[in-house]
Amino acid sequence: MTSGSSPSSCASRFAAPTAVVHDLKTATATVHEHRPDVVIADYHLPDGTGADLARAVRTSLPDTAVLVLTADPSAATLNDVARSGAVGHLTKERGFADVVESVRAAAAGEILFAPSELQRLLLESATHSKVVEPLTTRELEVLRLLASGTSTAAAAEALGISTATLRAHIQAVLRKLRAHSRLEAVAEAARLGLVTLESWTRDRPAPPRGGNLSAPERS
Repeated sequence: MTSGSSPSSCASRFAAPTAVVHDLKTATATVHEHRPDVVIADYHLPDGTGADLARAVRTSLPDTAVLVLTADPSAATLNDVARSGAVGHLTKERGFADVVESVRAAAAGEILFAPSELQRLLLESATHSKVVEPLTTRELEVLRLLASGTSTAAAAEALGISTATLRAHIQAVLRKLRAHSRLEAVAEAARLGLVTLESWTRDRPAPPRGGNLSAPERS
């Protein structure tokens, strides 16, 4: 990305961009070609949304984290992003340093929604679903680590298991909660009273307004 531009999607290998495209169709093909760790996608694309991109890649590329960039953090947008498979969203007022930090956090497996946004998501949702089948003790432990904002590597270390085993538990949690992403799973679990958001760690002070969104240089 270059300062002052507004590209619709940026596929990024950590903080080093590998491609910049401007529509959903091209973005989907590019993501499958480059298989990046993180994708930053504008919510409003000419032929769809950033949430549509997350839905398009969540099954075939489950290890690719999609961050949705939006100037419209409305309840409808938050719900769409949460249920798309994206790991979270960023507002367009975020500064450069915060964007870089968010990309690295997404690559580490963290969820990027502030507690206030998750609470809003819970309040706006009119759906009161039930767990398809009970979660095991280990699955509840995994879910609570996700709800605390713990990264994939840190959660696996805390439980004394491999990241592959952790991901298997996460997939079981998603299936049982009928969720499409970790973000939606945490929101659904909070709605069901399985977790609380008191220990959520992603709520950081807002960066200065008007920061650049230019791509970082490769080190």
